[in-house]
Amino acid sequence: MAPKAVNPRAKEMEDYDKEQFMLMQQRHKLQKDTQLEVRNTKYNMSRIQESWLKIMRSAKTKQLKKQVEIISQNHERDVDRKDAILQMLDRDLDEAEEQHQVAVRSHLLNVDRLLEIQQSRLLALDEEFKRDVATLQEEFRIEREHIQERHALEKRELALIVEQVEREEKNREQADISDHQGQFELIRNKNIEEDHQMRSGLEEQIEETRARCKDKLLTYERSTETSTADYKDYLKKDATLSDQVERRLRQVERMQAAIQHWKQKIAQNRQECEERNQQLRTEKDHIAKHFQELKAKMNHFRTEGKKRLSDLTMNARNCIKSLKDQLALAERILKTAELCRKFETEREKVLPFYLSRDILQEFEEGELEFGDEDFREEIKKELSDVGIDEWTYLDNFFKRFNKVKLDYHAVEQEGKRLTKENVQLRSILKQFLDGVSVNEDVLSAPNPLLVVNGKVNLNHVPVKRTADKTVYVEAAHHAGNTVVRH
Repeated sequence: MAPKAVNPRAKEMEDYDKEQFMLMQQRHKLQKDTQLEVRNTKYNMSRIQESWLKIMRSAKTKQLKKQVEIISQNHERDVDRKDAILQMLDRDLDEAEEQHQVAVRSHLLNVDRLLEIQQSRLLALDEEFKRDVATLQEEFRIEREHIQERHALEKRELALIVEQVEREEKNREQADISDHQGQFELIRNKNIEEDHQMRSGLEEQIEETRARCKDKLLTYERSTETSTADYKDYLKKDATLSDQVERRLRQVERMQAAIQHWKQKIAQNRQECEERNQQLRTEKDHIAKHFQELKAKMNHFRTEGKKRLSDLTMNARNCIKSLKDQLALAERILKTAELCRKFETEREKVLPFYLSRDILQEFEEGELEFGDEDFREEIKKELSDVGIDEWTYLDNFFKRFNKVKLDYHAVEQEGKRLTKENVQLRSILKQFLDGVSVNEDVLSAPNPLLVVNGKVNLNHVPVKRTADKTVYVEAAHHAGNTVVRH
């Protein structure tokens, strides 16, 4: 089958070589003819150009002579015109020189007059400046004396403040040293106890690891016995695999021969696939155009998204800035509240409303009654929580704020009570004065001096008095004595 396929291919190649040889001979002949024609055209063109140059030189000389005559006539006319213009400008220059001299003389007179006016003005300004300097020196001296006095007073006040701060810092330092020593002793004792516990735990771990190592040794000895048998099996498998490799190599050689045959077929089918590739290229161009359109749309969407994102970031930045301002204001309020705490009286101070350790112990022992065990654990978790520092500061601030509100309402109620009592006392005083005086209004109204059937004609108004001080109930006491039920 193979020789029959090769002979037609060789004939085709011989025919193709003959055609190429004939084409080469024709191409060489055409090149020689073209070179001869090019040489002839160059020679003829040079002769034509020489004849045309002679004709053009003669025509150009005639044309240039005519132009020179015209230009010379125009130049003479221009020279005459410019001479007349120069004479006229000379006369104008003489007149302008005379006018300039007149203007210079008048200008010098005006300058002398202005210099005199400026000199008098400068003298007046100098006197005014001296007066202003004297007044400023006097004001500066008075202000300097005032500032020196105020500076000395502030120095004395700052010295007193520094002395007080140093005294407080020394007391605080002594208290911190004593607290540090106590904490040091507690931590040292705690570390000694932890050291003993760790030592005992390490001894137990050493015993456990020793026993584990013995077990691992026994298992290793048993596993090595099985590994020798596995080695012999692997040798047998290696012999069989080497035979399989030789068979596979022969298969590879046969497959290489088949691959060579298929390569020849692929070369024959390459021309058939070129038209198909051309169609695919057109489709590719169409898809690329569509891709560019989609890319433009995506870029438009991306710019819109970027704009929206920038707006969002700007709004977020403004929001963060406003939140920071609010946070700074809250911190300032808390700091001001802590600074004001040292100036509060004993009555204005608010104790923390957290439960004490005794109440928590009673809660754990079960003395406080609850309906549900889950609710009991939740209450225990909430009561045992101390809170974060910021929350504690805010809690203390709201406690003081609520205390002020309570005092405000208490004072308001006390004012209402006093107003009502004042009205009642005024009515009693009026009745007493009506009983002492005698007139028609008094006789017509109820009178304490008028007795009918052994009864005094008087309406007694009961006077209600309340305690002078408002009773306050501490929240810790209320929470400790209250039983929660469901």
